This record gives sequence, C-alpha cells and structure tokens, in this order.
Amino acid sequence: MYSLKDLLIKMGAPEVRERGRVHWHYFDKERQDIAGSAEIRLDDDGHTLVAELKHLRPDYEDDNGRIHTLFTETFHMRAIRSGKDKFKVQEIGFDGEIYHDPQKPVIELGLSIFHARALDISILMVEQAFNRQEMLDPLSDVEEPANSVWSEAAAPAQNQASAVIVPFPVRKAGGPGI
Repeated sequence: MYSLKDLLIKMGAPEVRERGRVHWHYFDKERQDIAGSAEIRLDDDGHTLVAELKHLRPDYEDDNGRIHTLFTETFHMRAIRSGKDKFKVQEIGFDGEIYHDPQKPVIELGLSIFHARALDISILMVEQAFNRQEMLDPLSDVEEPANSVWSEAAAPAQNQASAVIVPFPVRKAGGPGI
C-alpha cells in the first residue's frame, strides 16, 4: 500500500493531486506522429490512479546488446484506492512484461522506470517547443557590430559558471502541500 503522495513523488508528478492529470508528449517530424507520450491521471473520481507511457526510440540497444531500428518502450500502471489515502498497485507493466498484484521491488523498479522515461520525454518536449518558437521568431538578417554591448553581455566569461534552469509548474494557492 502506498499513499497517493508517495506514488506521485516517485513518478515525478506530485501536481497530479491538484490537477487530476499530467501529460507530456513530443512529435517525430519524419514520421509525422507522436514519438513519445507519458500520462498520469486520476480516474473514477480519484479512486483509480493510472500511468501510461509509450516512447519510440530509433537505433536502440537493448539490455542484451541487440540493436533495434525502432524500439518501443512502454509502461502501464493501475492502482486502486483502498482506504482514505492508500492505493494498492493492482497491475504494473513495462516493455511487454505485465505483473498482476506485483511485489514491492517490482513496483519500485516500475515507478523509477516511469520517472526516468517521462523525464526524458518531458525534456524532448521542451526542446521541441523551444525549437518551434525559434522557427516562428527567426533572428533578423541584420548583423550587429562585433563590439556591441549586447553581444558582450550575452557571451559568458570563460571562468564564469553557467546553469540550466528547469521551470516547475505553478502550484495553486491554498492547495495541499508536499
């Protein structure tokens, strides 16, 4: 038995408690189709927690060293509310293996797999959104002078540390804390 909070934190999406659903996806331009999709949702008025993921990976090397031209990573989990805030994982499956009434180590492994794969899909989705925005707002053809104040300010110093900022969704005021 897991609390809803524990399950959602282990899957990397605690905001599902407030929103009821979180979904990530990105597209494959060559195939004109979704290449990766992950979703966590509360169904049946919050009595069922469902997590699903499908991610197509080109030129993928599996655990046995075989190369697949296109490999499909999958994940499915269904947990049913049993008590006030406790959930029992009834079914979990990944990459073709399905476990009914799984033991705790299998559940923990599955939750970790989902978290890692959903994070990968989320990163690719954000990259694709930034690239699409760059295509919509191309830089002007007018070149700035090399000694421009803007070009000097934009170029980081060699000894200066840099960082990537990853935004988190805004929480609703007065919502449950984590």
